[in-house]
Amino acid sequence: MHREWLDPYMLDVKAVFDSVEERLRQYPDSLAGHALEQLRLLNPFRGDPGHSCIGYITPLWMQYTEGLPSDQAHQLSAACLLHMMYFLNLDDVMDEPTEDAVLKLSLGNLCYVDALQVYNALFEPSSVFWNHFRHVIQDWAVSVNGELHVDYFQHNPLLIAQKASPTQLGVIGSLILLEQPTRISSVCGALNIVLMTLQMTDDFTDTKMDAVNGNYNSYLSHLSTALQQEYPTSHVLNESIHHNVYNSQLMNSYADVAQHFNDIIASSNLEFPQFIALNSYLCNSLVQAIQEIEQRKKRLYRGGFHYWISEPQSGPSNTGQADSV
Repeated sequence: MHREWLDPYMLDVKAVFDSVEERLRQYPDSLAGHALEQLRLLNPFRGDPGHSCIGYITPLWMQYTEGLPSDQAHQLSAACLLHMMYFLNLDDVMDEPTEDAVLKLSLGNLCYVDALQVYNALFEPSSVFWNHFRHVIQDWAVSVNGELHVDYFQHNPLLIAQKASPTQLGVIGSLILLEQPTRISSVCGALNIVLMTLQMTDDFTDTKMDAVNGNYNSYLSHLSTALQQEYPTSHVLNESIHHNVYNSQLMNSYADVAQHFNDIIASSNLEFPQFIALNSYLCNSLVQAIQEIEQRKKRLYRGGFHYWISEPQSGPSNTGQADSV
């Protein structure tokens, strides 16, 4: 599959990852190995499927579509990647505190300092960039705290993108460097649709894990509303929600929400076809995940022996798949 939002920019992506890797190798020995492993997991050359690139790739797009100078595009992309690593570590600790929380927080803060250093090299202290910087970090802070009390998905599905609002800094920084700040609102609006769709696909995949850990999940929100239950109150889910996780009608109506916003971005006059291509891919991934569940359900309904001969037999993981339906 040709990834229109990523494949044409792989040489630039490699240059950005190489520059960030060079920085991470300078970290203390007790942290450098962990930092490099996290970077490896994000690297599309080494297994990442490519949609997480939205956190750092927009300056590279603008290098070609808008004429952003290559050195500025690479520096801003590197800052965004480092910033992304900071928030990924922070999110991991907030979502599922583990014994390596201290390591993740320590490492995250080193990434944050390096990101700031690169931002500072690009933007003067008086630049309007810093006003936007504060605003998006504030949006992130309000969002992650509000998830404990507010059902964002039911208020407005786009609100679930706010927890990824720091991703906007690549767009904002690029347009400020290009002296086109009036376009920030419209381009960030399109980016928010992509971030919403990405969050929806992740939430659908992580439904059971989020239910166990008590994390906010837009699919669980969708189920709760459809079943006329309040969410989230105590994050203790009613038995009826558990029974309806793979309800065909509810899965499809959830995908319809993503498709509605995909239609909006596809019919817009946006000058960034990469947004449209990535969002369409994410929508299709969500639909495909639902279709795979439907196929497994059909095989189960036909009987255990039919399921056994039609399902790949590769060990315990398949048992887990059957149990999850």
